[in-house]
Amino acid sequence: MKIAAFAGVATLVQLLLFLCTGSVVMKLRGRKAWSVSGALLLGFFIYFSIFEIICLIAEVTLAPLGRLAVIMLVIDAAAIIAGTVYCGRDWIMRLKTLPERLKAHGILIFFAILAVLAVCFFALIYTDGSADADYYIGMASTALFTDSIGRYEPTNGLLMTAINPRYAYALYPYHNAVMSDLFHIPVIVQARTVMNVINAFMCCIAVYRLGICLFAGKAENCVMPETGLDAASASAVRKADLFTLLVLVIHLFSSTIYMPGTFLFSRSFEGKNLIANLVLPSVIAAAVSIWRGTAGSRRHLFADLFLMIAAGVCFSSSVVIPAAFLTAAIIPYILIRKDFRMIFGYLFSMVPAVVWMTLYVLNSHYVFIIRTYR
Repeated sequence: MKIAAFAGVATLVQLLLFLCTGSVVMKLRGRKAWSVSGALLLGFFIYFSIFEIICLIAEVTLAPLGRLAVIMLVIDAAAIIAGTVYCGRDWIMRLKTLPERLKAHGILIFFAILAVLAVCFFALIYTDGSADADYYIGMASTALFTDSIGRYEPTNGLLMTAINPRYAYALYPYHNAVMSDLFHIPVIVQARTVMNVINAFMCCIAVYRLGICLFAGKAENCVMPETGLDAASASAVRKADLFTLLVLVIHLFSSTIYMPGTFLFSRSFEGKNLIANLVLPSVIAAAVSIWRGTAGSRRHLFADLFLMIAAGVCFSSSVVIPAAFLTAAIIPYILIRKDFRMIFGYLFSMVPAVVWMTLYVLNSHYVFIIRTYR
């Protein structure tokens, strides 16, 4: 019962962390009517982009996991305090307009909410015993037990001579080790209960944001914020609700074959799921907004894409998929519209993927190695 209570607190605190982080950035960008869903999504990408950098430095310098946990505790506390103080009044205003926004959604919002709750429930109760799943849990458990980052082989507990390049840069599992250390819950609870629910919920938000970008009018940057509540946007959010509902149902009935639904329902806590059901839909949403002319501020759009790819590097080496899609979506647009200035934004957004691929190739060919001892 104690572990369940701590797991519930861990879930709420991490969601609050993402909300505060995204809210602060959106308000700093000058947005007056940003959405909670957009703030959560943006905060999620920002957090894991920062975590990737700090954790990689800790891994290379052989810093103990406890030190990483303290650093992240300070950053997380600062983000939550800043969000609460700086954006608390805005959240209250959003609550006051909740009836108006629910009216804009119509009856479909209740079916969409039920679908999201069902996804989170199925992700929570499903048990996946694959080798991949066990290895990722083992990475976090070994890190927590040995107070180290990537130095010991999860399958046998032996000290390695060098870190496997395949796992050296996808550092998402160590987030579970850090949170387990901070909240005093077992790694398997943090990974397969807390993050299962959080990841499933965030993936549903990403699908909804994609729906907004598909059906929104000429609203400013539909990738992260929400459109207004005029007649056109009310129609857009209802279509987005229906789109979310249908996509989640498709995922449910395709969860027995190797498709995104498999990862959403049975492997929600893994980084591959976040690539397939969070990063990729978000990149698609950005591409749709570019082609439809609803991208708003390009500076913010490409900053968001940078964060998506950077967080994707943290999640899994499968980040090459959304990076390739981004290339396939933007390069034709640049050539057809002769908008060659956009190439600079595209190159900026691809920096995390290029850096990761360069390090991975050099590391794999032993140009350098990341040693596990001095």
